[in-house]
Amino acid sequence: MEARHANEPARLDRIGTTTSNPGVGERQRERIIRAATVVFSRKGYDGARVEAIARKAGMPKGNVLYYFKSKKALYRVVIKQVLSLWLEALGNVAVDGNPEEAIRQYVNRKLALSRNHPEASRLFAMEVISGAPIINDHLSGELRRWVEEKGRVFKKWQEEGLMAKIDPAHAFFMIWAVTQTYADFEAQIQAVTGAKDYDQEIYSDAAGEVVDALVRGLGLKRDQGSSLQSA
Repeated sequence: MEARHANEPARLDRIGTTTSNPGVGERQRERIIRAATVVFSRKGYDGARVEAIARKAGMPKGNVLYYFKSKKALYRVVIKQVLSLWLEALGNVAVDGNPEEAIRQYVNRKLALSRNHPEASRLFAMEVISGAPIINDHLSGELRRWVEEKGRVFKKWQEEGLMAKIDPAHAFFMIWAVTQTYADFEAQIQAVTGAKDYDQEIYSDAAGEVVDALVRGLGLKRDQGSSLQSA
């Protein structure tokens, strides 16, 4: 089992994992979802083939279609799991929580997701860049509601002078852009930095500076009289 880096939600340890003690059928589904995440992220939706996903999962094509009736159905499941990873990362942030600590934890968790699930990040980026043809309803529905809900917490912090005056949605765009670029543009970053050990030199050595820069940029302050409530 691959190691889970600090700050990543434990129950979302890996794409495709839905229960701590799955039966045979659930394990088959998990293998398919993990394989599909890799294939879709490399080939895109149009370029991916069920046969390739089956080969990656180490099972016949018929097994894939038994659990997922079509490529589109499988793609929707994979994308929804990726979206769930992103949404879970913020945790149950509360109005009376500590703004600086809450966002610092969130940025660290998002970096951990890019570090542990680069294929998932690239898949999500490809879908959005192509106009989100499959998941636009999730973006304009579930994700939009999530941003509005968490945004109300941000606005309260702003009223109390604990966060810079910035539209909450754009605050999230900043965080997502900075944290996901380390997965989506790994080849570019590795080429520019000349990193020999990407995981250590980029994620371990540079992550702290990235988090500090985002915290400063968002004008976050520590509310000494509050405590953070997070998942």
